[in-house]
Amino acid sequence: MSTIYLAHVKAWNGSSETTLYFSSSFYVTGSTNLPTGGVANTWYDPRIQQPALMRRDCWSKGTTGGESTIGYGTLDLINSDGALDYLIDWGLDGRTITLLIGEVVQGGTPTWTTILSGTMAPPEVTRSQVRLRLRDRQASLDKPICTNTYAGTNALPNGFEGEATDIKGRRKPKVFGQVFNITPICVNTSRLIYQVNDGPIVTVDAAYDRGGALTKGADYVSQADMETNAPAAGQYRVWPAGGYFRLGSALTGQLTCDVTQGAAAANRTAAQIINTIATTSGGLTGGDISSADVTALDTAQSGVIGLYFQDESTCRTGIDLASNAVGAWFGFDRTGILRMQRFDVPSGSPVITLTEGEIIKIDRMNTDDGGVPAWKATLNYKRNWTTQESDIAGGVTAARKASISQQWRSVEASDSSVKTARLLAQEIVFESDLIDPTVAAAECTRRFNIYKVQRHRYEVRAAIDASAISLIDLGVVVRAVLSRFGMGSGKDFRVIGYKIDLRLGVADLTLWG
Repeated sequence: MSTIYLAHVKAWNGSSETTLYFSSSFYVTGSTNLPTGGVANTWYDPRIQQPALMRRDCWSKGTTGGESTIGYGTLDLINSDGALDYLIDWGLDGRTITLLIGEVVQGGTPTWTTILSGTMAPPEVTRSQVRLRLRDRQASLDKPICTNTYAGTNALPNGFEGEATDIKGRRKPKVFGQVFNITPICVNTSRLIYQVNDGPIVTVDAAYDRGGALTKGADYVSQADMETNAPAAGQYRVWPAGGYFRLGSALTGQLTCDVTQGAAAANRTAAQIINTIATTSGGLTGGDISSADVTALDTAQSGVIGLYFQDESTCRTGIDLASNAVGAWFGFDRTGILRMQRFDVPSGSPVITLTEGEIIKIDRMNTDDGGVPAWKATLNYKRNWTTQESDIAGGVTAARKASISQQWRSVEASDSSVKTARLLAQEIVFESDLIDPTVAAAECTRRFNIYKVQRHRYEVRAAIDASAISLIDLGVVVRAVLSRFGMGSGKDFRVIGYKIDLRLGVADLTLWG
């Protein structure tokens, strides 16, 4: 059996996009058994020197939470004859690359497996090689959530685009789920019209002037209805289809409001909001996302969350917030499909078992909590998007004053007995955009139960074959059987990071459990 690697590289040649075909050894496609994305009767230039070195992690290397990271790596092509020098002027940045591995049995045809689908940064072209700098598809989500901006073209009293001297060029806001005490954007100063979402909403549940509630009037049925009919003094009226509301009288101070977006509670979960951000501002299609993962995450945590943006925040930032709200990670797998999974202790059947024969090196590292369990966890939830500590209206209750003066509400879980055995046991804090106190309390307890127990992180180098390459991915469970570290009977771990050297057949795995 022999192994061959193929690369399909998209590039802009100055007038159009073309595909470049490279291989690790001589190869020409036939008319059948084509690799994914391959073309019949096509010659592959045998220049692949290093098939790929790709590093991917759920979060920053070795951690179990926080901001997601973009997978990165390299693919080296031989250029000692200068035949690839032309690439210095070609556009590869942001375009796609697909890497495939083929197992060839003597006298047979290759069996192809896609091992990478990603994008590229500009290449490094030298006298001896071209280094293609790879990024997984997560880089494609580094684009603004708020895609539209105000034109500043109002001819008052008409218009919804602001004026050149106020909000021209500012991004239009986006709401996902249910949010509290946000600051809306005034799009028409003559008619006191405000926008909360660049798109439809269910309603503006409440509006407040200096923390005091205004009276909600009947909804508008159209833009013309809203422009023509002002609310009564002290009231506000909503045009849900447009994401706007209008005030009936001038403000005395800070205007804030509570907003619900998403047709039903089932549309306001973390999984659904991740899916929405990815398929709208993120530019993905339904086929780019694992529907099974969306369903599984919804099953694991169906609580409502809420997010609000009116700045340069990226889709990746928004999906990070939605994921962190429920203790999940997200990322693209080797085939370019967006995956999401709630982070939990290893469970289920391992995809592979590593033994003394495969493990080249293993080192135990402290977990990101310093290797010390937690005796107490606090989960901050139900974000107050506009904190107000002064200039509050006189009739506002003490309870509401307290609520709007703090950014978060909090729930806790603890076990003081942990401190008996672990004198340095710590307190940990999570931030979550869940909104329900009961759901937040359950989520706090779930996370606490993970971190109150001693966990371990191992950096493992293991020999792998082609069949194992397709099984290793973020979030999967692997088993290690080793005479050291109490693994004699086997111990299961979750993969939270990996780098695979295809040329050497070696995987560097970050295992947690």
